Amino acid sequence: MKVAVVTDSSSHYREEGYDLEGIYCLPLVLGTDEKTYLIGDDLSPKQTVEMIRDGVMFRTSMPPIGMIEELFLSLKEEGYDAILALPICSGLSGCLGAMITAAQAVEIELEYVDCYSTAAVQLYLTLCGRKLLDQGRELAEVRDILQKTAEDSVTFVIPQDLFHLAKGGRLTRKAAAFASLLKINPILIINKESGGSVDSYENTRTLKRAEARIVDYFREHGVNEDYRICVAHVDDPLEGEKFFSLLKESFPGTPSYMTDLVPVISVHTGIGTIACQYMRRIKEAE
Repeated sequence: MKVAVVTDSSSHYREEGYDLEGIYCLPLVLGTDEKTYLIGDDLSPKQTVEMIRDGVMFRTSMPPIGMIEELFLSLKEEGYDAILALPICSGLSGCLGAMITAAQAVEIELEYVDCYSTAAVQLYLTLCGRKLLDQGRELAEVRDILQKTAEDSVTFVIPQDLFHLAKGGRLTRKAAAFASLLKINPILIINKESGGSVDSYENTRTLKRAEARIVDYFREHGVNEDYRICVAHVDDPLEGEKFFSLLKESFPGTPSYMTDLVPVISVHTGIGTIACQYMRRIKEAE
């Protein structure tokens, strides 16, 4: 069976330098009152950050359904028998539902994984999915392996610009001012338990305490060399590097790397946001 792997731009697939045969990446959409942009096609992460700094407030949405159907139809015409879909999680976007609808419309088999997250977790599942399929594994087996890793992953986000959250309607200005005065850092969590939606994990005093609390969570959940860690930031490499160093020191045997936070999250959380993820490794696909 010939299987295509399809992800979307929230995985940072292209931005991380990948262009592998058998993997296809659909662009998510950023919109303002005046214009819409395809992430990765019309607007780079750097340009997105510059616009956020200029006060632009974006809306996010899934790829146009017509674009999804067009890709699926072309894959079918190229001789693919099925698609393994690895989109941003259903708790954050309707992309997965649109892929299911598109597959039914063009009559091609579709298996999918709900990654309960996005970004590095989504990218890792995409790359491992392709490698496992290339090893000759059955599609259903690959889906199950990836789903187990997705369920053993977590994403933490620590916004720093609380007034950006207020402008986006996710926090009142009064609450933002109060939290800033008291130097309160909210910690947000996305995982299976939150249904892949953004949930409040804890409020701490100072960023340093927030990062320490995340390290505690990693330890409590048994993170070791069998996991991978990613740290991301929104235009704050200095603070990102500090947190990255803390995690490397705390988990010296765990493969880890640092990158820019994906636009689909950064446009909502603002400049200075620090984020991190862990996921259980699929060693046979590395």
